[in-house]
Amino acid sequence: MRKEELIKRVADSTGIAACEVREVIEGAIKKSMDAVAEGKTLYIRGFGTLSPKHYKKKVARNIAKNETITIAEHYTPHFKPAKSFKNRTKKL
Repeated sequence: MRKEELIKRVADSTGIAACEVREVIEGAIKKSMDAVAEGKTLYIRGFGTLSPKHYKKKVARNIAKNETITIAEHYTPHFKPAKSFKNRTKKL
């Protein structure tokens, strides 16, 4: 499902205009991204947890060039679905 389809479905089910739904969804996504970028954890009950995950500095190997490279320590966004969400998708 793309964002446009999500907006349409929410607008249809709530009776709110699609342009207003778009503003709310885009605002929620932006604020979620801002929170994780600031190092905060976002928890949505029944959906899951979005948090920054820390990776330590490590040495790796580029096998194509046969050389050793260093991967700097960094953070990436990590999503952990809620138990109810996991159970719902197991039935697919």
